[in-house]
Amino acid sequence: MKRPDFDSFRTIFLECLGQSTNLEPLNSTAARWDELGDLEMRRQILESVNAKLQDSCGLSFEVNHRLLKVEGPVESVIIQAYHELNTIYLVEKINDKIRGRLN
Repeated sequence: MKRPDFDSFRTIFLECLGQSTNLEPLNSTAARWDELGDLEMRRQILESVNAKLQDSCGLSFEVNHRLLKVEGPVESVIIQAYHELNTIYLVEKINDKIRGRLN
């Protein structure tokens, strides 16, 4: 389990976004997330980001209603999803240390 840095995460996110929309990845960060298709399309984008993260680093974040319904630019969703990924990473590291002490 290795945590990607923000730039790597952002690149993965924008690649997945570009595959699901007609937006050019580098120009898509200012687009409004809540105006990109419907909830199911946004869910599929987030799930594809998770699949790539799982393959590359063994981590993923929870696809939840808060992320699906962000009212703002795509960049905000990227930042919030990365924050959730970091939180999960830290919890897993703490759990690993606790498990190590118990064994």
